[in-house]
Amino acid sequence: MKPANQIIKENIVIDNAFGFEPEIEVPHKWEVIDRFKNVGFTHMSLSIATDMTSLSNTMHYLAEVTETIKQNPDKYILVKSYDDILNAKTENKLALSFMFQGTNPLEKRLELVDVFSALGVRSMILTYNARNAMGDGVIETNDAGLSRLGKMLVKKMNSAGMIIDLSHTGIKTSLEAIELSTKPVIFSHSNVHRLHPHVRNLTDEQIKLVAAKNGFIGINGNSPLLGDENALISKYVDHMEYIIQLVGDDFVGLGTDLVYFPEIFDLFMKKNSVVYPNNYGVQQVSQIRSIQPEQLGEIVSELQNRGYKEKSIAKILGGNYMRVAKETFI
Repeated sequence: MKPANQIIKENIVIDNAFGFEPEIEVPHKWEVIDRFKNVGFTHMSLSIATDMTSLSNTMHYLAEVTETIKQNPDKYILVKSYDDILNAKTENKLALSFMFQGTNPLEKRLELVDVFSALGVRSMILTYNARNAMGDGVIETNDAGLSRLGKMLVKKMNSAGMIIDLSHTGIKTSLEAIELSTKPVIFSHSNVHRLHPHVRNLTDEQIKLVAAKNGFIGINGNSPLLGDENALISKYVDHMEYIIQLVGDDFVGLGTDLVYFPEIFDLFMKKNSVVYPNNYGVQQVSQIRSIQPEQLGEIVSELQNRGYKEKSIAKILGGNYMRVAKETFI
């Protein structure tokens, strides 16, 4: 059996969800990014705005983060194309792209999709838990689906080469978006409702439809969504394996959503309580555990121990994202 670290070294490894928004005010953000780079990740999708981030703050922060990437060309590559990720692997650098967790930064102006795409925003989550102008989030009791504007946004993102992300999005809203999209869609950091009935986790219907659209689901590494207070690797892989058994190994990825800011987490949740009802069922940060980037090798080893071959593991680590990116990016 090939060692886990060799499989990591030889394949593209992608984390599809890393919270990097201006609302997370800690000084060690880039140190955490480098932890991912040091253990073998090839590409990370950095969330640089949510539905709580204004357009002005989004633009200022986007400029700031982009400048840091440019000042460190020996370490980072800003993802504008599919080939940028391949080049990062060849050059032993970390490819960084941007995502929005919510679409309020657009301020209902769909022409900004092209602007943000040109600046490196490769994906957007349509709604962030609560209702916005595009549709309903997972915490809404009456999920009315996509709005008229939301349907227009789906088409606009397809034409702009931007990946549609449906984590945090209401069930009906997500199903309508999947059906309407002409490109693959993803759930960047969501888990299986059948294994743990959390409001953020996915029904079998959602899983089957995203697979039918040739997308994938990034498995979230946080204990509230895993249904395991210790965030065990075995539980993390359980969620992967459920999806694989339901629809196949082409439709699973990594979306760790690492909680790396415990010193401000309670305050962060309090400030944003409108979109985090009852703190997702967690009363304080000490109760949350996260899969760590340094546990990447353990994930690979657990998959090997369950009988998965390198071809399947390579898909999970990053191959499935690359398939979606190749079909979506322009």
